[in-house]
Amino acid sequence: MAIEDFPEIRPKPDEDDKRTASRREYYTQLNDWCDSAVEEGTAYQKDVPELADISNALDYLVGMQWKDAMPSYRAKPVSNEFMSMFWETVGLITDIRPTSYIVDIANDGKFSEIQQILNNLNKGWVSTSGYERRMTFCIMWAMLTSAPAKLYWNPFARGDSGDPSDGDLTLEALAPSSILRLGMGDDIQEDECLVYRRMRTIAWIRRAYPTMGKYVQAEEAKSRYTIDVQSPLGVSPQLYPPLSPGMKRLLGVGDKTSFESNFPQAEVQEFWRKDDSYNESREKIWMGPKGAAWGYWVDPGKKLYPRGRVFIRSNRVTLYDYPSPYFHRKKPFCSLGLYGVPWQQYALSVVKPWMSQQDILNQMMAGMLQTVKKAINPALMAAKSAINPAAMKAIDSSKPGLKITYSQNAPHPPTWQTPPVLPTYVLQIYTQILQSMKQSSGASAVGDALGKKQVPSGDSLDKIQMAKNTPIRVMGRSVEWFNDDIGQQWTADALQFYDAERRMELLGMAGLAKEDMDNKPGTLIPDGIQSEAFVRRFHFKTERGTLLHVQQQERIPIALAMRKGRDLSRKQVFRLLNWNIDLAENDEELKAEAAAMAQTQAGAPPKAGHK
Repeated sequence: MAIEDFPEIRPKPDEDDKRTASRREYYTQLNDWCDSAVEEGTAYQKDVPELADISNALDYLVGMQWKDAMPSYRAKPVSNEFMSMFWETVGLITDIRPTSYIVDIANDGKFSEIQQILNNLNKGWVSTSGYERRMTFCIMWAMLTSAPAKLYWNPFARGDSGDPSDGDLTLEALAPSSILRLGMGDDIQEDECLVYRRMRTIAWIRRAYPTMGKYVQAEEAKSRYTIDVQSPLGVSPQLYPPLSPGMKRLLGVGDKTSFESNFPQAEVQEFWRKDDSYNESREKIWMGPKGAAWGYWVDPGKKLYPRGRVFIRSNRVTLYDYPSPYFHRKKPFCSLGLYGVPWQQYALSVVKPWMSQQDILNQMMAGMLQTVKKAINPALMAAKSAINPAAMKAIDSSKPGLKITYSQNAPHPPTWQTPPVLPTYVLQIYTQILQSMKQSSGASAVGDALGKKQVPSGDSLDKIQMAKNTPIRVMGRSVEWFNDDIGQQWTADALQFYDAERRMELLGMAGLAKEDMDNKPGTLIPDGIQSEAFVRRFHFKTERGTLLHVQQQERIPIALAMRKGRDLSRKQVFRLLNWNIDLAENDEELKAEAAAMAQTQAGAPPKAGHK
């Protein structure tokens, strides 16, 4: 989304009593408001424990789990069960095969052709847009807390030539901290304002916003990189590294130096807010860039921003100030919370309990390893007069055939310290904690099944894994709801942005409908029908219990049994199997095979083209 003209400043309603604010004053006030909004949202985020724990959880994932300082002789072992549980859970939730479809809720058959086109477009977009990979990233973030995602029309999705054909719908997985919520409601759509922040290169900003992007300056702190200093001129490279930091400073150089990046950056901030301003003039007002297909006229006394208002800025330069362009009248964001709860806005962290359990496992392992070390290298117990202190330091208990001489004047001979005995309950507690962690990932169910005398089959293991894993089923339902939210916005966006040329490119003649030939050609939205009302007519739905692959497998034997009893049609069986089989093409092939078989049995040669 990029502006074509500089946003005009709307005059105040009563121009006789109050002079219209200048362009500079207007944008100064707007930037001050934006600064205040970002400050408020950032202050709120600092008090959210789930967001504060994200950095700690990422450290645990990569094995950085010992935070407290310890003596150098103490081992810091890490049995990274945290990482195993994380990938086990992500693997189960991302094994998704949802049965989803788009329907016309009026169900009168009037727009069945458009319904079929939307379903075909959706299948193609899912397979070519990287949807599954981006959904996986959303789920990874959601393991930590509520994970936002953005579905928007990206003008650079397929290239940056500036041609309209470069654009496409894009799903973007966002970090939880990249979204600031102000005036929060029950979900993102009810918030008074939502701020999305992302670092962009200056080149991208100028490419996306050619009119105002040229005024954006790079942020110094985000546009430099540091490297280790090499030896300065006049100093030998062999002599420079051993010099002390003080001597290096005397030479006028430090340990590191910074350089300006070849691709300087600045933070781009998007503000999506509700605005209750009305047209208080006596004339119609055009809202949106000149000639924009999504622009609209506002009659006197009507709301100026029924879809919401959007302004985008970077480094205090306003890049965009217009109504929201989306016909669905929603902010183009959705939020996935695997453990969403009603008493707080951010979902509970799935992994936070694992960190405490991982700390216990690490401490127990460190204790056991220390015990083993004492058993392998026991301490030598001797009186001070028995062995010379210098000789005492040279004694290595791990040396084979070690012989020790001591003074005859010693009250008693030196002895090796008796190694400690590890209590049996230590390993029992270790196993119990590990089992507790695995219960929330599904691994414990498979382990229990493998321990039986008769090991179940692979399909049975999957069913056992799901049947005994309530947390995974809860997370699966959350992903289904999230998929519905994304799909509903996608349906409206496809109706709005996929013109006849794009649909012909993707589906051929099957991508055209009779609505493309009316008085508003090239769009699926019929002439004479309000765009916002028409896109709400189509709903995206994910069948409950079909998200995870194992859930679908449970339904297949039942469907086949119903088909055998003639209680289910072939069409419904194929839809349930979700094998992407064209039923009409399959029927034609079956008829051709049956005809060829009949000719063979009758003794006549089959027709050309038949096998």
